[in-house]
Amino acid sequence: MSTDVTLSRRSALAVGAGGFMALTVSRAGAQAARPMTFITPFSYILAFVDILHAKGGGYFEREGLNVTIEQGRGSAMAVQQVLGGGGLLSRTGGSDHIRASSRPGGDALISVGTISQGSPFFVISSPDKPIRNPKDMVGKTIGVLSVGGATEITLDCMLVAQGVDKAQVQRVQAPNTPAGMALIAQGRIDAYIVSAGVPVALKAANERFLSWNTDEYAPIPGQCYIAKRESVRRDGPLVVSFLKAVKRSIDDMLADTDLSTTLKRIEGFEIAEMRNRAVAPDILRNEMQFWLTAGRENILRHVPERWQQGYDLMAAAGFTPPGKADGLYTNEFVDQALR
Repeated sequence: MSTDVTLSRRSALAVGAGGFMALTVSRAGAQAARPMTFITPFSYILAFVDILHAKGGGYFEREGLNVTIEQGRGSAMAVQQVLGGGGLLSRTGGSDHIRASSRPGGDALISVGTISQGSPFFVISSPDKPIRNPKDMVGKTIGVLSVGGATEITLDCMLVAQGVDKAQVQRVQAPNTPAGMALIAQGRIDAYIVSAGVPVALKAANERFLSWNTDEYAPIPGQCYIAKRESVRRDGPLVVSFLKAVKRSIDDMLADTDLSTTLKRIEGFEIAEMRNRAVAPDILRNEMQFWLTAGRENILRHVPERWQQGYDLMAAAGFTPPGKADGLYTNEFVDQALR
């Protein structure tokens, strides 16, 4: 599914003054705009605000880019689209990228920027039967967003890091919504791993719950931008312009204390979490904190120590052979973009 906010009358009306500037610049520079496609791993969620705000706020256009955003149907499919030339860039979990690198054809991909330095995942349980750490999971059933996906990888890494046999923990698929608490109440699961927006929604609903971030036990780079190596060799200037736009967009969002301007600029996208405007700012703040896990000076950068630590954890859990992580990423384009 392809989305371009400049084609939507609703979007043009929604983005307000910032969007009007973006549309004006886009028309004025239409002849020179360089097209590129970005593929999100899933349908639009607030976690993708780094891309959606850069588009809705006209940041890409001001860097001379005409960015089309395509909604993927899972991170694996998004990766395949990038490998097949269907898009220059996509976004995936650091753990997904590390695991893919050890598979046939996986070395064709490289990360050109780390958007979420920290893990976006939280473990949720009931305070009546709390799961406070990985050791509490022994003999329990843990819900993951997708079997074999990033949340299950993170689960296994946490267990191995704490000396827990992975076979002692059962895992089943669970929703990335507050509805998982009903599964806990029914005794179908003991805890579940979710993205950052769910704890916010649970709190807003006055639900009793216990939560903790998976970084406490498995610090793995959260989310990164990936591309084909041969594509970035050919289209490096596009990547630099893209990262410039994203960085300026991020800076403005961080300065938007009540996030009202940020939310206005992304109104043109169909985002389910936006339906509750009272909760949306808190969900955004919970997502945005992971941009700063390694400090503001490292926004978008690959922090070598963090990548190596995550790689070593995944090697210990059997997802990749032991080795060095520095071949999986490059700071070349980030360095150029931030000059």
